[in-house]
Amino acid sequence: MPKLQASAPWSEAARQVLSEEVRRILKHEAGTREGSDLEQLHQMRVGLRRLRSALRIFEPALKLPKSARRRALAPLAAVLGVVRDLDVQIEWLRERCYRNLPENEQAALDRLLAYLENQRKSARTAMLRYLDGPDYERFKAGYAEFLAQPKYRRGTEESLYHLLPAFLKSALAGLWLHPGWSEPDSETLHDLRIAVKRVRYSFEFFLSCYGRAVRSIHSELKRVQEELGIIHDCDVLLAQLHSEPLGEPTPWQQPFPRLAALVRADRRNALRRFRRLKARLLAESTQSALAAWVSWPGSIDDRELFEANKRPTGALELERRYRLQPGQRAELEAQIVAQGFRSEAVAQLSDHYLEVLGPHQYLRLRRREAAGQVSYELARRDYGPGISHRLVEEAVSPLVHGAFLARFHQLAVPVVATVQTRWHGFGQQVPLNFVYEHIEGIGPASGDYAAITALVPDEALLAVADEQIEQFCRDLGLEESARQHQSAVGLLLEWVANQQLASFAGSY
Repeated sequence: MPKLQASAPWSEAARQVLSEEVRRILKHEAGTREGSDLEQLHQMRVGLRRLRSALRIFEPALKLPKSARRRALAPLAAVLGVVRDLDVQIEWLRERCYRNLPENEQAALDRLLAYLENQRKSARTAMLRYLDGPDYERFKAGYAEFLAQPKYRRGTEESLYHLLPAFLKSALAGLWLHPGWSEPDSETLHDLRIAVKRVRYSFEFFLSCYGRAVRSIHSELKRVQEELGIIHDCDVLLAQLHSEPLGEPTPWQQPFPRLAALVRADRRNALRRFRRLKARLLAESTQSALAAWVSWPGSIDDRELFEANKRPTGALELERRYRLQPGQRAELEAQIVAQGFRSEAVAQLSDHYLEVLGPHQYLRLRRREAAGQVSYELARRDYGPGISHRLVEEAVSPLVHGAFLARFHQLAVPVVATVQTRWHGFGQQVPLNFVYEHIEGIGPASGDYAAITALVPDEALLAVADEQIEQFCRDLGLEESARQHQSAVGLLLEWVANQQLASFAGSY
């Protein structure tokens, strides 16, 4: 399965994440049933946990069969969880503790382990009964149906690039405010572990949309979850070692002074490691850096993030244009290649403006020829918030292009011909397109131009993006005096207006 990209719509992310987690569950079902390899049950349970976390995020946008909804998964989670918890407890007591106990406690632990093995046997019987039952079959059938023909509610076509920053920043803000960081009691610490796990899974689903910095913070969250898990396991063991029987005494009520001391020591060590991690995560510098990192999804391999005719839905654009001097192109190209930008095929464009309301408000018909392929596009551009613009482009057929063109020829507006070369990369964290254009058809303004475009996930990041694009242009040596505040459409309008005025004046 191809990795998820920031340019993908929310609907595609939902389908891909749910498909992966269902695949993980079913992959480990046979080994879970067989029972000799404890890791099989562990991975099946992890898949189910991740699926339930994914449904917390995606279910409101999906039309799922009843058997595939999050609430319907609770019984499966329960039967897997009972067996897995006993597996962990038995393994920990046998592998970690047994050899460090005196002989009398080893004999007592043998009785306890036999008791726990009987409990595990009963729990496995209940688990297998559920896996053989109708509810589990309905769960599998429900996901087979949904993944074969996914059905979505409205609003799922917005891109991850537009939606992820606000979603992940909100998840982090809630996590930092959790009362468990102050360690008031064991229950609140356990609740913090669940909160960390949910945020960690949220990051994990979308890691391929980000760079190394976000992956490193995901690793920190995983370590926090692991340490809190050890603390919780120790708390459960200590509570059982000191519990009063409700009926007949069980092997838990035997004296285990050395075992209890080992468990308390493990808890202290895990708590010490957790506090070191906590100090790093709660530092203001870490939190502000993380908020900045998650604000800018995308990787240089995500072609659709940069392609002009495949802009992520909901994203905004900032653009700066410069008139170039002879010979300046080669110098600029060398600089951006040195910065890791990647080039695309040279394209020859023929643009017809069907409707022009202003320099940044128009309906454009385009013929594009690149790498021997011809395509046709219809684009509508308009003003966005602040100094940004919105551009919506869609592919059209040669037939539709011809129909528009026939109507266009009735209008006295020239064709704008452009030879265009594009490079894409990042200025700091901001996705940028550097476009060299040789434009003909706009009168005296025809010539060589450089356009630097920043793609912005949402309005809140416009100021940051504007600073980054300004710094990028300054680093390239592009002078403010060469900056063109008119778009190519604006220059076209100005030339046409001047021609009309000259024609009008000449008629008198």
